Order: sequence, then structure tokens, then C-alpha cells
Amino acid sequence: MKKILFIVCCLLFISFLTGCKKKKDAAYYMEMVDSIRKAETVKDIQKKAGIYDNPVDAWFDTLAIHTLPIKSAGSDIGLIGHFVPVPMTINENFGYPASAHLKALALPTAYRKPVILLAEMVDSITPRLYLYTMDSKHQPIDLLCIYEQKDDNREEDFGQTSMEYYITTKYEITLLTFYQSHDEEQKPELVNSRRYIINRDALFEETIIELE
Repeated sequence: MKKILFIVCCLLFISFLTGCKKKKDAAYYMEMVDSIRKAETVKDIQKKAGIYDNPVDAWFDTLAIHTLPIKSAGSDIGLIGHFVPVPMTINENFGYPASAHLKALALPTAYRKPVILLAEMVDSITPRLYLYTMDSKHQPIDLLCIYEQKDDNREEDFGQTSMEYYITTKYEITLLTFYQSHDEEQKPELVNSRRYIINRDALFEETIIELE
């Protein structure tokens, strides 16, 4: 009988300790959640007041969001929207040296990830356009070149290849590459066509173009 009472007491004691631990764990997690909420609140207040810990975040928040869809405008990026010069101190964020001439346009988010249309100015009038997906700290996740011009010398001809791009509201990105001979009487020749989407991991994923 005494043995049974001893076992029961031990079980009750263990149960008491377990209950205390659960209460302690629950209290700990509640404190942690409260701390996170307070930190987010402070961050929101600082953001509204124009106070930033990271200059990259400060610059990104100055960009106005340009709506979709977007139709190819060739090298005249001004027809797309108002591109903002990228400060030299932020060039490195996109993987460029400070000497590079960059301009940027913010687009709607994709799966809650920021999307940036970046123009690398090859010269004063010729851009190379990239789509960038960014993480919450505005670090690049993936990129896709959607427009560039380059010389294309062939055996019996020489000319230039260039791209056209179409971006839908669902981020279906269609890219067309054309070859234009130096002989302007010849029509542009379609070299290839490709289509991409932005998947849930914020990566550019090539898809099959379905013929209608």
C-alpha cells in the first residue's frame, strides 16, 4: 500500500512540474510575441518619421509604384514611366560598381516580394533593362534581362539584335528577340521568343508558350 502511495505521489509531483514548465513556456512565448510586436510597431513609427537604420531601405521607400501591364518601349524607357537615378552608394546592392549609371522603377510586389525594373545605361541613350526580385531587406533574389541591343555580325550580313518585352498584371513576361539587318528595307527577323513567370520563391521560371 505504501508503495502505491509513493508511486502516486511521484506521478503527481511530475505532473506538477510539467504543468509549471508549460506555463513557463507559454509565458516565455507570449513575451517573445509581445517583443516582436513592439519592435514592428517601433519600426513602423520610425519609417513614418523618415528614420531608417539602412540607407538602402530609405531609398527604396522613395520609389513610386508603377502599375502593370507594361508594353515594350524599346530603348525609350521614359515611355514606360519615371525612372529614378540610383545613388552610387546603392549600386553595389545590385551588383554594380559605383561608377555605373543606373535608374530604377518600382513595380507591384510578386508574392509579397518587391520587384524592381532596373535600367543600366550603356551610354547616354541606350539602356539594358533587368527585372529584379528582392527580399524583405531589399537584397536581390533573382534577375532577368528583358531588353538589350547588341551588334550581330553574320556571314552574309551584319546588323543588330534587340528585344521586346511584355509584362502582364500576373507577371507573365514574354520576351521577343529580333534581328534587324543594316539594310533597312529588310523587315526585322524574329530570332526567338521566351516566356517567364515569377514563382512563389521569387525566381524567374521559364514556361512553355502555348499557341492559341
